[in-house]
Formats: sequence, structure tokens, C-alpha cells
Amino acid sequence: MDNFSIPWPCLDLSSKQPNSSQNSPTVQKSFAQAVSNVCDIPLSQLPQACVKGDRLAIPIREDDYLAGIDACKHNLHGRIIWPKGATPLTVVTLKDKLAPLWKDLSRWGVASIGKGFYEFTFTSLEDVRRVRSVASWNLNPGILET
Repeated sequence: MDNFSIPWPCLDLSSKQPNSSQNSPTVQKSFAQAVSNVCDIPLSQLPQACVKGDRLAIPIREDDYLAGIDACKHNLHGRIIWPKGATPLTVVTLKDKLAPLWKDLSRWGVASIGKGFYEFTFTSLEDVRRVRSVASWNLNPGILET
């Protein structure tokens, strides 16, 4: 049994040297240090502002503008108004509550954008129109307004 070998080096512990990096203390970063990893972007890559009247404006190329408009056509922002003392729903629970109400829609998604506001994404403009045709959706206890 002396010639027994393990064909996978990751499982062969007999030939491993002790790892000295595991014994070195790890430096804990503060939250501020972790999020302060700033990426320097040269000013030459940013659009140049221009003055229009008494305001600054940043020109956007028309094709970029139209692409942005097209990307947002299938999105709605909505807010859930909760009764006082009600516990807000998680995104998963919200989707589960809306699923029976929106069962005739094709695929859709929801994401929280904070403080009771949500972004809804639909696959068709017809679905967006159908959701917008109802002023508010009763979620019992909350009301969704789009």
C-alpha cells in the first residue's frame, strides 16, 4: 500500500506544505474603505457641458437618447401605499400577490428601488398598457399605484 497515489492533486494532502498565508492576520476593511474604491475616468471621455440660457446642459447623441427611450418603454415605476403599521412585503411576496391579478400578462418582473417604490418590467407594450389602464391595484392591505 506504499505506492498508493491520488490522481487529483487537490485531494492529495500528504505532499502539501503548510500554507503560511493562512496564519497571517487578515486586515479588516471598514465599510467606507470598501466602497471608496474609486475608478478615475478621464475627463476627455465624459461629454462636455454647454450653456443653454442660464443652465448647463449635456448633449446626448440622438441614437443614444432613442436607445434609452426604447429600453424604458417596457418599464413602469409604482409605489405601494401601506396602511399605518403594516409590514412591507418582500419583492417575492409582492410578485406572488400580483401574479393572480396579472395572470393574463406575459412574462414580467419586479425590483425594489427603495422606500415603497418598485420597478416593473414587462415583455410587451400591450402588457404595460393593460397594467396602466387600472389606476390602482388593491393588494390588501396595500395599494399599488402605477
